[in-house]
Amino acid sequence: MEIYRTDLIPLKFLTIYIFIGVSLSFWGPITYLDYNKLPVAVYMISFLILFTIGYLLGSATGQKVYTQVNIDYENYIFRKVLFWVKISILIISFIQFINLVLAISNGTLNLNISKMGEAYVNTYEDYARGQGNIHLSFLIQTLTYIPYLVTLILGAFYFKKLPFMYKLFVIFTYLSIILLETIGHGKQKQLGDIFVFLMITFLLKIDISNPIVRKKIFKKMLLFSIIGISALVTVLYFRYAAIGIDIDNINSKVIVAIQYDVNNIIFDIFGNIIGFPLSVFSGYLSQGYYGLSLCMQEPFEWTYFMGNSYSLTVFMQRFLDVPIDFHDTYPYRAAVNSNWDESKWSTVFAWFAGDFTFFGTLILFTLIAFLYARVWIEAYRYKNPISIILFSMLTIALLYIPANNQLLHTPGSIIAVFFFLMLWIFRHKRFNFIHLTSLESR
Repeated sequence: MEIYRTDLIPLKFLTIYIFIGVSLSFWGPITYLDYNKLPVAVYMISFLILFTIGYLLGSATGQKVYTQVNIDYENYIFRKVLFWVKISILIISFIQFINLVLAISNGTLNLNISKMGEAYVNTYEDYARGQGNIHLSFLIQTLTYIPYLVTLILGAFYFKKLPFMYKLFVIFTYLSIILLETIGHGKQKQLGDIFVFLMITFLLKIDISNPIVRKKIFKKMLLFSIIGISALVTVLYFRYAAIGIDIDNINSKVIVAIQYDVNNIIFDIFGNIIGFPLSVFSGYLSQGYYGLSLCMQEPFEWTYFMGNSYSLTVFMQRFLDVPIDFHDTYPYRAAVNSNWDESKWSTVFAWFAGDFTFFGTLILFTLIAFLYARVWIEAYRYKNPISIILFSMLTIALLYIPANNQLLHTPGSIIAVFFFLMLWIFRHKRFNFIHLTSLESR
């Protein structure tokens, strides 16, 4: 069946994104010690080829046109979806309110943007991987991650259809997350997720089938991306300033596997003050590929189909006494046997390779590409709420390819992935009717 240009938008974006990251790892401002680039280049080219094949197959099989449904049924479905969106908004806005009140009452709320770095350092001062305790706030965060995603994604998508009070709750949720997590604790993850969710919502609300409109939208999204990257770079600047690291002493502070090239073109263009945090940010896109090269030198050690998730390995070992440990994973073993630190990244592929081998991981991502194409088509063509959430989650996961398996990193995310995947498998077709988009104009 015919594949349209709009069907390929996510694939084109991911290809460019991967190309930029790999290129930065080869020729960027950060030099990696004894970097074996050829295996990485071959592996990533193979990934892009197989991912493209899977994506095209998904696009071709996702072109089924669903007939018009009765308008009463359409309204019924919409009201039902909006009901659960409202419930999720109430739950998360209440939790965020409590978190904000607690932060204010115990004096831990940081309102000074310039002290974000200090807040981040204090947050992870006594952190030890694998030694964390399960406390009430962690359990609440885990059990409410599904309504959290619904609020941030569908709350934004259906924003115009929400009653005024719910709109305020959505806005409050977004602002409180930025206040508590980004400014309050110097974290980037939540801020980055918010930018991605808002960009996806913006894209899905527009008629991207129109080439002229699509061109204008992509310019706006590029500007929005620059703003988002600037915000993340600002957080990085304050982090390093808090621990007294700048371009003059960075090479004496980092591990020996990394060296910053002060003669790189980034410093010529932006100078040292801006060029330094930009260089650090480039490491977010590139360092994982160096870690991947180190993992490829390690022997295979099976991790029982659970090594792809740090949280899952800790849970299975600690509570069920299953003989699996994150110390058996490729990233950890590569760190122990090289100059790489275990806290550094090794790409998502290294996490899955312990379960499926490196070749098997490529096949796995071919299947993920198939699903990614299907949910994208349903998201932008039918405005399918399940597909919108699943597409947003998969987009976050693919953006973290240079880092780790972010999609299954936390218990809450593991539960959410299973929940929405099952929901999509058994219920997604009931939302794929052509005139669902007409609800936006009512």
